[in-house]
Amino acid sequence: MALMLAGRIVDVRNGRAIVDVEGQLREAGLDFIKDVKPGDYVKIYYGIVLEKVSREEAMETLARCSYHRSKKLTLTFTVSNRRF
Repeated sequence: MALMLAGRIVDVRNGRAIVDVEGQLREAGLDFIKDVKPGDYVKIYYGIVLEKVSREEAMETLARCSYHRSKKLTLTFTVSNRRF
């Protein structure tokens, strides 16, 4: 499973961005977008910066994916009316 993440760019060099995602630094490629600079907020997916966004949109993206912060994840699914 992959998550759309969002964060603030800390540094840009050699076609890569260092992105602060809730205090964790992640490296992301700039294959699809070039006009970013430190301080910009971006969405990243599979380690690639997809788009620049506002701070509010970045926070909203993280809120929607808040389950990634959980230490305990309970998965349930139903097959032939049996719950696992």
